[in-house]
Amino acid sequence: MTTAVLVLAAVVFLCTAFVLTAAETGLTYLPRADAETIVREDPGSAAAKLLATPTAHLHALRFWTVWFETASAVAVALAMFHGLGDVWLAGLLATVVMAAVGFVLTGVSPRQVGRSNPAGTVRFTSGLVRVLRALLGPVPGLLVRLGSSVARAPGHAAPGFLTEEELLEFVDRSTDQDVIEDNEAELLHSVFDLDDTNVRAVMVPRTDMVTIDDDETVDNALNLFFRSGYSRIPVIGESADDVLGILYQKDLAERVHRQGADLRIGGLSELAREVRYVPESKKVNELLREMQLESIHVAVVVDEYGGTAGLVTLEDLIEELLGEIVDEYDREKPEVAELGDGRYRVSAALGVEDLGDLFGVDLEDDEVDTAGGLLAKSIGRVPIVGSRATVEGIVLEAVTLEGRRNRVGQLEVHRDPEWVPPGSTAVDPAALESEEESHHHV
Repeated sequence: MTTAVLVLAAVVFLCTAFVLTAAETGLTYLPRADAETIVREDPGSAAAKLLATPTAHLHALRFWTVWFETASAVAVALAMFHGLGDVWLAGLLATVVMAAVGFVLTGVSPRQVGRSNPAGTVRFTSGLVRVLRALLGPVPGLLVRLGSSVARAPGHAAPGFLTEEELLEFVDRSTDQDVIEDNEAELLHSVFDLDDTNVRAVMVPRTDMVTIDDDETVDNALNLFFRSGYSRIPVIGESADDVLGILYQKDLAERVHRQGADLRIGGLSELAREVRYVPESKKVNELLREMQLESIHVAVVVDEYGGTAGLVTLEDLIEELLGEIVDEYDREKPEVAELGDGRYRVSAALGVEDLGDLFGVDLEDDEVDTAGGLLAKSIGRVPIVGSRATVEGIVLEAVTLEGRRNRVGQLEVHRDPEWVPPGSTAVDPAALESEEESHHHV
C-alpha cells in the first residue's frame, strides 16, 4: 500500500513539474503581440494579471518546478527502498529512473509544448501559476537575491529575457542551422553594432570632403555638382573649419531656372541651408534617429576642438546598417581593365573562375569565390596595398583600398613567366639555346 501511494505521489509530482516547465517556457517565449492581445481582450483574467508581473511569476515557477522534481525523486527513492530493503540499491535505481524520466517529462517534452503554443500555454496555466505564486509570497525574490549575492553576473538580463550577446549567439546558431539567411543575420548584427559605432567611424574625412568656396560662381557650382555626382555640397569661407552652409543642387537649379541671367548673389552661402553640426563621438543610432526626425540628409562632424572633422550623410548611416548602396551617380569602376603587356587591373570582387579565364587557366577554389579572397587565402592574412601572391602562375597584387573599412578594392594581375607547373621540369632558356647551337654546328 505504501509503495503504491509513493509511486502515485511521484507521478503526480512529475505531472505537475511537466505543467510548470511548460508554463515557464510559454511565458519566456510569449511574443509581445500575443501578450498585448491577452491584456487587451481580457484585462481582468488571470493571464493578464500574470503578465503584469512576469518576472515574479517566473521566479515562483522555477522554485516550484525544482520542488516538485525533488519531491518526485524522493518519492521514487522511498518506494524502491520500501520494496527492495537496500538503501544503496534503492538510491542507485531511483537516480537512474528519475534521470531518464525527468529528462523526458521535465526536460524536453514540456519545453516543446510551451514553445509551440506559448499563448495557449500561458492562458491554460495562469490560474495555477497565480495560486502557487501567492503561496510563496516573497520567498522566490529572497532566494533570487541570495543567489545573486553569491554569484553576481553584471550585465546579465532579467529572468525570461536575453542579453545582447545571448541574442546574437542565438542568431549565429540559427544561421549555422539554416534557420535564417546569412544576410538576415548580418542585418541583425548591424542593428546592434549601431549602438556601439561612433559617427567618426562612418563619416567622410575632412581630407576627402568635396567643398566649394563661397565666392565661386554659380556656373562653377553647377559644374562641381555635375562632375562630383553629389547633390549637397558644403560652402566654406576661409577654410574647411568655416562652413557657411550646405548648398543643395536642387535649390541652386531652381533659382537659376527662375531668375536665369538676372540671378545676382553676394555669395553661394546666400543659397545654402543651415548647417547641422554633430560631435564625432555621437553614436550612429542616435544620429540616424535625429536626422530622420529633422528631415536632414547632411551633417558636419566636428572634433573636440570645434574644428571640422568630416561630413556624414544619411546614406552613410544607412549603409552602416544595410551595406554599400550604389546609385545611378556612383561611378563604378570596371570589373576588368586591360593595361597592356598581358596585365589587367581587376576588381577584388571578380570571380575566381573569371580570373582564370583571363589567362586560359582552369582556376577553381572551394573555399573562396573572389580574386580578393584568393589573395587573402594565399598570403594567410588580410591583404593591404602591396600584398602579393602567385596562384597557378597568376600573380595577384593589391593596388587600391576602398570603402570605410579599407578593404582591397582592385588587384593588378599578370602571368608569371618563370612559373613552372608542379611536376614539370624547369628548363633554363640559355642552356636550351646553347644546345640548339651545338646541334646546328654538328
